[in-house]
Amino acid sequence: MFKPVPVALVNIQVKEDKVSQATAILARLRLMHLINLVETPLGKLGYLGLPDQGLMERYQRLSEEAAQLCGDLEILPQVLEIPADLNPEKDIFRLAEELEQIRKEVKGWQEHLHRNRERLAELERQYENLQELQPSALRLEELASLRFAMVVPGKLPTAHLEKLTASLETRHHVLIPVSSREDHSVILACFLAGDREVVQRALASAFFEPLALPAETGGSIDDLLAETAKQLEDLRREQQRLQDSRQSLRTALGDRLARLRHRLDLNRTVLRARTLFGKVNTSYLISGWIPVTSLEKLKTALQEELGGEAALEVMSPEAVPGVRQGILKIPILFNNPFLLRPFERLTTTYGVPSYQEVEPTVFLALSFLLMFGMMFGDVGQGAVLFGLGYLIFRRFFRYTDYGIILMECGVSSALFGLLYGTVFGVEGLFPVLWFAPMRDIYYFMKVALVFGVGLISLGLILSFINALRSPEGRLPVAGVLTALCYWIAAGLGVRYLLTGSWQLDWWVAVMVASVTLLLVVLLVVAKWRHPEPSEVPWPMPACSWRCFPWRRL
Repeated sequence: MFKPVPVALVNIQVKEDKVSQATAILARLRLMHLINLVETPLGKLGYLGLPDQGLMERYQRLSEEAAQLCGDLEILPQVLEIPADLNPEKDIFRLAEELEQIRKEVKGWQEHLHRNRERLAELERQYENLQELQPSALRLEELASLRFAMVVPGKLPTAHLEKLTASLETRHHVLIPVSSREDHSVILACFLAGDREVVQRALASAFFEPLALPAETGGSIDDLLAETAKQLEDLRREQQRLQDSRQSLRTALGDRLARLRHRLDLNRTVLRARTLFGKVNTSYLISGWIPVTSLEKLKTALQEELGGEAALEVMSPEAVPGVRQGILKIPILFNNPFLLRPFERLTTTYGVPSYQEVEPTVFLALSFLLMFGMMFGDVGQGAVLFGLGYLIFRRFFRYTDYGIILMECGVSSALFGLLYGTVFGVEGLFPVLWFAPMRDIYYFMKVALVFGVGLISLGLILSFINALRSPEGRLPVAGVLTALCYWIAAGLGVRYLLTGSWQLDWWVAVMVASVTLLLVVLLVVAKWRHPEPSEVPWPMPACSWRCFPWRRL
């Protein structure tokens, strides 16, 4: 909980015909953070397992087609097992043929669906435009018969109407208002045909939007509305019929298409993963970090599925060249209880801790909840926050973490509200167990100051521990001096809060001296445990192995 999951560096060497199977094993176990070998000496010499770009494009195209079919048939992605026989080079032909068969079965229905959907959207837009123009009582055949003048119906922001009038004052024109809403006005822009280009530029500068109308030019607006409404009703009936056909197609092809899409996505993932592999002749090298607890699982899977055709090398972080010098960064995998995991988002907001550092999520979560409870201590409001968080946790799965945080904040607020004796801002409903902040502000300020001093001191202590745990094992001198000065000032401040005196008493000096002695002892122990590193040949440049946030294949 206070440190990341222990990891080890794993190098897997397999033959070219087994690399897809090995990648499938890693994907199925979901336990490796791959290392990008592009900038390593192996990559700089051109020994990279780059996939066939044409094959990648074919998988991309097939995946998009499968996704389009799944979207039209409303087939949701399924969580399926990752097969052990993945082979992108061989699977492409079978998958393309199977997708073509499915496409033929749904082609007629799919084309009809798209045509009906586009026509329906077009008619709905035209119907709305006719409703906007209904007060004008226009007859469209009269507009079509004009030769020397033009009448363009449209809408524009109401605030731009004066601007449009001013820009057209040198041209013969008439702007006839038809209707007005809160944000826009519908008008008929009338002008000479010879001024068409000038007027159109002026209309465009005023954000004028012409209204699309039916192609039929006969009849009044009311007649066109009735005709369009009838067409919409027919199209919606046809849409319902297509919905019924979709159900039968989904029943017949749903599982088959979902498995096909899943297989396409898996093969594409395997090909993308190869961009991080190294390749020499017909052998592939897969390097990555893996939790120590999963090593046996990986060894067992490789032995069962590949037998002796995979060579596995395991190295501890301390044995990897460059870790002690800080050249190679080790990715971390958080290891926190369920209720603290949502706060990992806050931790990463301030930066991802390194592998050797103390994992601060526990301290951040506790301090966050304590501060929230102290500032918003109220039993009623805490219960409301808890209920809102529970609703999010149960109903909105994308925001589960935020729901947990809200519930925990609600509990903290309610507990402090119980100590303050406050319910929805009303005091006196039950006895005060600690103090009432609104009636004892001076005491509340004392508590807040002590709490702040404690938090800053905890941060300083953690920074010293991280410095001692770093590969260099050195305490920052400037940080130590700053901490000592801060603690002297904090000791005097705490004494003043307790006694009202600024006198430097003996216990303050003893406390500061003890802390100083402790830091010196820690520094000596660190020097003893971490002697000056000797020069270790590093076969790769400083920027060769990149460290990403933990990413499972």
